[in-house]
Amino acid sequence: MINLSNNKPVGKGTNRSAFIHPHDDTKCIKITHSNDYSESIKEIKYYKFLEKRNISWTLLAKYYGSVETSLGKGEVYDLIKDYDGNISKTLSYYLQKDEKTKTLINPIKLLDELKSYTLKEGIIVKDLNTKNMLYQKLDQKSARLVLIDGVVNNDFLPFSKYISFFTQKKIKRLWKRFEDSLPRKYSFNKYFLSLLNK
Repeated sequence: MINLSNNKPVGKGTNRSAFIHPHDDTKCIKITHSNDYSESIKEIKYYKFLEKRNISWTLLAKYYGSVETSLGKGEVYDLIKDYDGNISKTLSYYLQKDEKTKTLINPIKLLDELKSYTLKEGIIVKDLNTKNMLYQKLDQKSARLVLIDGVVNNDFLPFSKYISFFTQKKIKRLWKRFEDSLPRKYSFNKYFLSLLNK
């Protein structure tokens, strides 16, 4: 039993909160704080499927299994940190203001790299969202985007899970929807819009 009762979450979503693993600060524990466990169950099932396929976890926080905690059952994942030891912030955080966006190292290129990675590894990200991507600073001159949430395939008939053609088709469709939404979502960020239009 891992005691998290006195720990503050380092991240909080609609259904889950993330805590630093008290015995391993390279990992985090996600706890469902709502009564909706459905997404978590689907996600874990899909992560196990990806694990069996022996994918590269380069741009996706790796899943390490379940643990019992004082706050209930938790799921263990990589805790993504910058080179200076600070926990990486979401891409969404950096896109809230022009000044913050200007500190990023080529975000459009990083998004393209993340897209190529999901296509190469056949990873379906149902919820492509800048809140689910961490901007990880590798050093002062390089960075990458790492997916931490929204990775699931919940098709009723999951052809896209097992047949490569359908997998690629679905991934491209999800990315197009995400890319088309960026100019609207960040219409207030003139600098980011200028990058999108280049």
